[in-house]
Amino acid sequence: MQALDTSALPRRERADAIVTHLREIALASKVVLQDPDRAFMSTRVYQLGDVQLVHLRRSGLFIEVTRERDDTAPTIAMMLGSRAQATREQFGHTIEQRAGVVDMVELNQPHKTWNHSSRNGWCLKAPADALALPPVLIRRARAALLSSPLQAVYASHLKRLTTSAATLAEDPAAPDLGAATIALSRALISSAAGDGVHAREALHESLVPRIQVFVREHLRDPDLTPETIASAHHISVRLLYRVMAEAGLQLEQWVIDQRLEGARSDLASAVGRHKSIAAIAHQWAFATPSHFSRRFRTKYGLTPREWQRTQA
Repeated sequence: MQALDTSALPRRERADAIVTHLREIALASKVVLQDPDRAFMSTRVYQLGDVQLVHLRRSGLFIEVTRERDDTAPTIAMMLGSRAQATREQFGHTIEQRAGVVDMVELNQPHKTWNHSSRNGWCLKAPADALALPPVLIRRARAALLSSPLQAVYASHLKRLTTSAATLAEDPAAPDLGAATIALSRALISSAAGDGVHAREALHESLVPRIQVFVREHLRDPDLTPETIASAHHISVRLLYRVMAEAGLQLEQWVIDQRLEGARSDLASAVGRHKSIAAIAHQWAFATPSHFSRRFRTKYGLTPREWQRTQA
């Protein structure tokens, strides 16, 4: 998927560029810009395995896909609602966008979208085949998506992805994270469609990668505990330990290893080479500098100070 930033184009070329871009990324048959002379759009795309996380910023417009598109692979777009006013209609169901709430659109099928005002938001695009769900089940789910008990879980996951999209896309584990996101998408859709068996299986499949993303985002937080991790994922602490063990990970040791690796990178950086060991230990949520140094030496065979000096 190509990115676009109309601010780099002459004003007279921007409207045509937006229309062309939307025909490509949204399969739009019809595009109407509210104010063609002042229209703008920028898109940034972050690849996570088989899924794309797309940041959209655009002025008011109307998009319509008038017929089923069979010239490209079926694609599902999970739209994370922002505060901007927007309306989407598909299969006879009209949904008003709500901030922090996820809606779904089958891009290859007829649908209409009204962006009543400028919008700054995110969507996740996934191949429909990767969901491994019958098309009729996906279609049935849309009307009930907002009332699914997994709506809040999915929206929270999508928000976490958006907060560090660039970093996550560069991570070697990005394909695994994409697979987990597809599994969670399958769980949400199955839940909304009333298919509890698919929902439970897919939710369990996606759990460990989602926990890993959450922990990496909160490594510097001294209040990160098994209880806070479990609460954020709506599971018990007992289940948290079990699923991590099944994945071959001892929770506390894995968290410490992640913190040590972050501290090690900081100590080797241009800024970190001039920081005290105590400051680095505090930033990575170690209780005391001595505890940090002891753990560091056990893992890497050098004290933090010795490692810092070798990088100078």
